[in-house]
Amino acid sequence: MAGLFGGTLGVFVLFVLWEFALFKRVMDDPLKGKMLSVLAAWLTIGGVAGFGLANGGPYYWPAFGVYAIPAVIVGTFAYWRGSKLREEIEQAPVSEDVIDTFR
Repeated sequence: MAGLFGGTLGVFVLFVLWEFALFKRVMDDPLKGKMLSVLAAWLTIGGVAGFGLANGGPYYWPAFGVYAIPAVIVGTFAYWRGSKLREEIEQAPVSEDVIDTFR
């Protein structure tokens, strides 16, 4: 249980860092940006953990599986939040000043 909590916290921290550093600025769709941030966080934490869990031996490839469930948990949260943001953007009223600016 502690591993699940710690793994989820680690994936979430990396998710926030990836989203803030890159995907929030690059992606127009908040849902796609959040999901790519979760994928990048999972690949990052799995890659680093593969070296850490090797204990001096060869690379530990199952480290990606160790963090798969926490990535799904964070991905579920990110999907829910991204969907809400997408709906808010689609329902936002467009000001006449913005329309006049781009004519």
